[in-house]
Amino acid sequence: MFQRIILAFVGVLFVAGSAASAEDQKPLTEDQAKRFVASLESLDRFRSELDTEGKIDNINIETKPKAGEPFAPYSSAVSVLKEKYPADHARLSNTVKPHGFSPKEWGDTGDRVMIAYMAIKMQDEDPRTTAMMETMDASMLSMMPPEMREQLESTFAMMETVKNAPEADKKVVATVKDDLEAYMEKSAEEG
Repeated sequence: MFQRIILAFVGVLFVAGSAASAEDQKPLTEDQAKRFVASLESLDRFRSELDTEGKIDNINIETKPKAGEPFAPYSSAVSVLKEKYPADHARLSNTVKPHGFSPKEWGDTGDRVMIAYMAIKMQDEDPRTTAMMETMDASMLSMMPPEMREQLESTFAMMETVKNAPEADKKVVATVKDDLEAYMEKSAEEG
Protein backbone atom coordinates (compact mmCIF):
# COMPACT_ATOMS: atom_id res chain seq x y z
CA MET A 1 0.00 0.00 0.00
CA PHE A 2 2.79 2.42 0.90
CA GLN A 3 4.41 1.91 -2.53
CA ARG A 4 1.06 2.74 -4.16
CA ILE A 5 0.95 5.99 -2.20
CA ILE A 6 4.38 6.94 -3.48
CA LEU A 7 3.55 5.95 -7.04
CA ALA A 8 0.31 7.93 -6.96
CA PHE A 9 2.29 11.00 -5.99
CA VAL A 10 4.86 10.31 -8.67
CA GLY A 11 2.07 10.48 -11.23
CA VAL A 12 2.10 14.20 -10.57
CA LEU A 13 5.88 14.52 -10.58
CA PHE A 14 8.35 14.78 -13.36
CA VAL A 15 11.89 14.35 -11.68
CA ALA A 16 14.24 14.20 -8.62
CA GLY A 17 16.97 16.21 -6.75
CA SER A 18 17.46 18.16 -3.48
CA ALA A 19 15.95 20.92 -1.35
CA ALA A 20 16.51 22.88 1.83
CA SER A 21 15.97 21.03 5.07
CA ALA A 22 12.74 21.58 6.98
CA GLU A 23 14.68 23.48 9.65
CA ASP A 24 15.72 26.07 7.04
CA GLN A 25 12.16 26.65 5.89
CA LYS A 26 9.30 28.72 7.20
CA PRO A 27 6.47 26.74 8.78
CA LEU A 28 4.15 25.04 6.31
CA THR A 29 0.75 26.69 6.50
CA GLU A 30 -2.68 25.20 6.01
CA ASP A 31 -3.24 27.74 3.22
CA GLN A 32 -0.13 26.52 1.37
CA ALA A 33 -1.18 22.89 1.74
CA LYS A 34 -4.71 23.65 0.49
CA ARG A 35 -3.40 25.62 -2.48
CA PHE A 36 -0.93 22.85 -3.33
CA VAL A 37 -3.64 20.17 -3.32
CA ALA A 38 -5.89 22.46 -5.38
CA SER A 39 -3.09 22.86 -7.94
CA LEU A 40 -2.73 19.15 -8.64
CA GLU A 41 -5.65 18.86 -11.04
CA SER A 42 -4.36 21.86 -13.00
CA LEU A 43 -1.08 20.05 -13.43
CA ASP A 44 -2.59 16.84 -14.80
CA ARG A 45 -2.92 18.28 -18.30
CA PHE A 46 0.58 19.78 -18.15
CA ARG A 47 2.07 16.43 -17.08
CA SER A 48 0.10 14.64 -19.79
CA GLU A 49 1.43 17.03 -22.43
CA LEU A 50 5.01 16.50 -21.25
CA ASP A 51 4.45 12.76 -21.43
CA THR A 52 2.98 12.96 -24.93
CA GLU A 53 5.96 15.04 -26.06
CA GLY A 54 8.31 12.36 -24.70
CA LYS A 55 9.89 14.74 -22.21
CA ILE A 56 9.05 12.78 -19.09
CA ASP A 57 11.11 9.86 -20.45
CA ASN A 58 14.11 12.23 -20.57
CA ILE A 59 13.77 13.17 -16.92
CA ASN A 60 14.83 10.82 -14.13
CA ILE A 61 11.91 10.34 -11.75
CA GLU A 62 13.12 9.38 -8.29
CA THR A 63 10.34 7.58 -6.42
CA LYS A 64 12.36 6.50 -3.40
CA PRO A 65 14.76 8.39 -1.16
CA LYS A 66 18.42 7.40 -1.16
CA ALA A 67 20.44 7.05 2.01
CA GLY A 68 22.13 10.31 2.94
CA GLU A 69 20.27 12.35 0.32
CA PRO A 70 17.25 14.57 0.89
CA PHE A 71 14.06 13.36 -0.74
CA ALA A 72 12.70 16.28 -2.72
CA PRO A 73 10.90 14.98 -5.83
CA TYR A 74 8.73 18.02 -6.54
CA SER A 75 11.41 20.69 -6.12
CA SER A 76 13.86 18.51 -8.02
CA ALA A 77 11.35 18.15 -10.84
CA VAL A 78 11.05 21.91 -11.02
CA SER A 79 14.85 22.33 -11.11
CA VAL A 80 15.37 19.77 -13.84
CA LEU A 81 12.47 21.16 -15.84
CA LYS A 82 14.01 24.63 -15.63
CA GLU A 83 17.39 23.28 -16.76
CA LYS A 84 16.26 20.93 -19.55
CA TYR A 85 13.02 22.52 -20.75
CA PRO A 86 12.93 26.27 -19.98
CA ALA A 87 9.79 26.87 -22.06
CA ASP A 88 7.97 24.16 -20.13
CA HIS A 89 9.23 25.63 -16.87
CA ALA A 90 7.53 28.87 -17.95
CA ARG A 91 4.35 26.88 -18.65
CA LEU A 92 4.62 25.38 -15.16
CA SER A 93 4.95 28.89 -13.77
CA ASN A 94 1.76 29.93 -15.56
CA THR A 95 -0.01 26.82 -14.23
CA VAL A 96 0.91 27.25 -10.55
CA LYS A 97 0.71 31.07 -10.43
CA PRO A 98 -3.11 31.12 -10.12
CA HIS A 99 -2.63 28.98 -7.00
CA GLY A 100 -0.31 31.57 -5.49
CA PHE A 101 3.00 29.80 -6.14
CA SER A 102 6.17 30.36 -8.08
CA PRO A 103 7.49 27.05 -9.49
CA LYS A 104 10.11 26.88 -6.71
CA GLU A 105 7.56 27.56 -3.97
CA TRP A 106 5.24 24.95 -5.49
CA GLY A 107 8.01 22.34 -5.58
CA ASP A 108 9.16 23.05 -2.03
CA THR A 109 5.59 22.92 -0.74
CA GLY A 110 4.91 19.70 -2.64
CA ASP A 111 7.93 18.01 -1.08
CA ARG A 112 6.79 18.90 2.41
CA VAL A 113 3.17 17.92 1.79
CA MET A 114 4.21 14.59 0.27
CA ILE A 115 6.62 13.65 3.05
CA ALA A 116 4.17 14.63 5.79
CA TYR A 117 1.41 12.71 4.03
CA MET A 118 3.55 9.58 3.79
CA ALA A 119 4.36 9.89 7.50
CA ILE A 120 0.67 10.20 8.37
CA LYS A 121 -0.25 7.21 6.19
CA MET A 122 2.44 5.03 7.70
CA GLN A 123 1.38 5.97 11.22
CA ASP A 124 -2.28 5.35 10.42
CA GLU A 125 -1.97 2.19 8.36
CA ASP A 126 0.91 0.33 9.92
CA PRO A 127 2.25 1.76 13.18
CA ARG A 128 3.82 -1.60 14.15
CA THR A 129 5.96 -1.68 11.01
CA THR A 130 7.03 1.90 11.65
CA ALA A 131 8.03 1.01 15.20
CA MET A 132 9.83 -2.14 14.05
CA MET A 133 11.75 -0.29 11.35
CA GLU A 134 12.89 2.31 13.87
CA THR A 135 14.48 -0.42 15.97
CA MET A 136 16.29 -2.09 13.06
CA ASP A 137 20.01 -1.52 12.85
CA ALA A 138 21.31 -0.32 9.48
CA SER A 139 24.54 -2.29 10.13
CA MET A 140 22.51 -5.44 9.42
CA LEU A 141 22.70 -4.47 5.75
CA SER A 142 26.25 -5.78 5.45
CA MET A 143 24.94 -9.28 6.21
CA MET A 144 22.37 -9.21 3.42
CA PRO A 145 22.81 -10.45 -0.15
CA PRO A 146 23.46 -7.52 -2.54
CA GLU A 147 19.99 -7.66 -4.16
CA MET A 148 18.28 -7.47 -0.75
CA ARG A 149 20.71 -4.83 0.49
CA GLU A 150 19.64 -2.32 -2.16
CA GLN A 151 15.97 -2.80 -1.34
CA LEU A 152 16.61 -2.49 2.41
CA GLU A 153 18.76 0.60 1.93
CA SER A 154 15.86 2.19 0.09
CA THR A 155 13.48 1.13 2.87
CA PHE A 156 15.77 2.57 5.55
CA ALA A 157 16.06 5.82 3.59
CA MET A 158 12.26 6.00 3.29
CA MET A 159 11.85 5.37 7.01
CA GLU A 160 14.39 8.07 7.80
CA THR A 161 12.60 10.53 5.51
CA VAL A 162 9.23 9.78 7.06
CA LYS A 163 10.58 9.75 10.62
CA ASN A 164 12.04 13.22 10.08
CA ALA A 165 8.77 14.73 8.82
CA PRO A 166 8.14 17.73 11.08
CA GLU A 167 5.19 17.27 13.44
CA ALA A 168 3.94 20.72 12.47
CA ASP A 169 3.88 19.70 8.78
CA LYS A 170 1.97 16.51 9.64
CA LYS A 171 -0.64 18.52 11.56
CA VAL A 172 -1.10 20.87 8.60
CA VAL A 173 -1.27 18.06 6.05
CA ALA A 174 -3.82 16.19 8.18
CA THR A 175 -6.22 19.05 7.38
CA VAL A 176 -5.96 18.36 3.62
CA LYS A 177 -5.51 14.58 3.79
CA ASP A 178 -9.06 13.78 2.61
CA ASP A 179 -8.80 16.14 -0.37
CA LEU A 180 -5.38 14.78 -1.26
CA GLU A 181 -6.61 11.20 -1.11
CA ALA A 182 -9.66 12.05 -3.20
CA TYR A 183 -7.36 13.54 -5.85
CA MET A 184 -5.06 10.51 -5.77
CA GLU A 185 -7.95 8.05 -6.04
CA LYS A 186 -9.42 9.95 -8.97
CA SER A 187 -6.02 10.14 -10.61
CA ALA A 188 -5.46 6.39 -10.17
CA GLU A 189 -8.85 5.60 -11.70
CA GLU A 190 -8.17 7.81 -14.73
CA GLY A 191 -4.56 6.77 -15.15
